[in-house]
Amino acid sequence: MPKMKTHKGMKKRFKVSATGKVSHKRCGSSHLNSHKSGKQIRKLRKKSKLNVSAENRRVRTALRHKPSVNPLAVEAERLAAQAVQAEGEAPKAAEAPPAENN
Repeated sequence: MPKMKTHKGMKKRFKVSATGKVSHKRCGSSHLNSHKSGKQIRKLRKKSKLNVSAENRRVRTALRHKPSVNPLAVEAERLAAQAVQAEGEAPKAAEAPPAENN
């Protein structure tokens, strides 16, 4: 099966933050600005976030975005799993009779 490709048009227009929010440039700010108010021009300069979760998911899928993972959280989760596993094995080891060395 071939590799999944990133949608290059979306890559140029959208950016996905580390938390998974999708931002984009607002439309209508490139030309024909002489009749627009200063307030409107200033508002159009700012990036906007997508509010619809289905659209967010669609963009992230097209960009092949995988949510970033905090390495410290992964390590803590791994240590917690090992601790639970060690607790489960400790009683079994205590029940076994001690081996005598001769």
